[in-house]
Parts: sequence; structure tokens; C-alpha cells
Amino acid sequence: MVELLIVMAILLIMITMMVGVFNSVGIFNKARDARRKKDIGRIKIAFEDYYNDKGCYPSPTVVANLMLATNCSTGVFKPWLPSWPCDPGWIPYQIVVETFVGDVGCPKWFKILTKLENKNDSGIPGGWEEMVFVNLGGGYNNQTSNFGVSSTNINWYDVKLDPECAAYGGCQFKENPDDPGSCNATDGCVEPNCYLGHTNEGSCVDVCQVACCGTGCE
Repeated sequence: MVELLIVMAILLIMITMMVGVFNSVGIFNKARDARRKKDIGRIKIAFEDYYNDKGCYPSPTVVANLMLATNCSTGVFKPWLPSWPCDPGWIPYQIVVETFVGDVGCPKWFKILTKLENKNDSGIPGGWEEMVFVNLGGGYNNQTSNFGVSSTNINWYDVKLDPECAAYGGCQFKENPDDPGSCNATDGCVEPNCYLGHTNEGSCVDVCQVACCGTGCE
């Protein structure tokens, strides 16, 4: 009886220790996620200040420089941000801005994306990772990102049309970011259809619908 009690006590101690370890991991994950949210929130404010000063958001060239790991915790974006924040894993946050052929133009929207470790975070759209493909622009999709912030004229999870598809005419999206030939179009003024190939509007989630386009659309 005594031996049985000793074994049960040992098992109880081991279970308690394992629960403590798992709780600690969860706490650290949430702490890192909290930092990610704070960081991209700071970048958003800095980008809005930049826009107020220059009338445009940072160009793709500026963004490419900001996303170099060597610029983490440096003054690369002064005076708008004293120290450039990066993910706790020392990885630059994902940034997407409106792009133009030859980098000529004035970006009017931006997205700042990250991937939270807590898959149950309330800021992640429902069923996000189960969706086949959601193109967030800049080569990022729902597998590389699950949370973000953006300029006020766009949602961070909106599907963005790719400028490389302009040659195909009409409203275009790039189904495969690495294949310019994968551009597809919605013809004329249409009700929202899912760009993943569904024709039934009811089968689509909001983030993979394309807006009405063409003559007669507002």
C-alpha cells in the first residue's frame, strides 16, 4: 500500500511539472505575440506619420531596405521611428505596399503582416489556415501570415491585385505569386466571386472575394 502511494505521489508530481511546462510555453507564446502586435502597431503609426510628411507611404525600395535583418533595432527609419522593430525571432516583419512598374509611383496603401504563435487569437480570421490560398500581396499568403495591420483604406487580409497582371487587362489577381502566367480575370461588372475557382458566392469567405470591377462599377 505504501509503495502504491509513493508511485501515485511520483506520478502526481510529474503531471504537475508537465502542466507547468506547458503553461509556461503558452505564456511565452502569448508574450511574444503581444510584442508582435505592439511592434506592427508602432510601424503603422510611423508609416502614417511618413505619409503626412511626404504624401505617400514608403516605396517598395524603402520597404525592401526596412526588411533587411541587419536593420533590426537600428535607426533605419528615423525620424519616424527611433529603433526599427523586428519579430522576437530577429526576423523583419512582412510589409506590403502598393507597387508600380519600375517602382515609379506613390503608394497609397500598406499592410504589415506577422504570424502569431497562438492560433486561437481572436484577431485571426476564422478558418484562416484551412483556406487553400489567400494572396496578401508581396509573395505573402495565409500560410505565412495570420495577423496584421494596414492603412485605413484597406484591410490587412484583403486580396490585392498584382501589378504584373496588368498586361492581361481587366481586374486581375495572380493565383500563383511565382508564376506571372497564372493571372486570371473577372469579366466586366460582376457580383463578388471567389477567386479560388468557386462560382457560388455563398461558398466563398470574405477574404477571398474580388470586388466588382469594369464599366458600371463604383
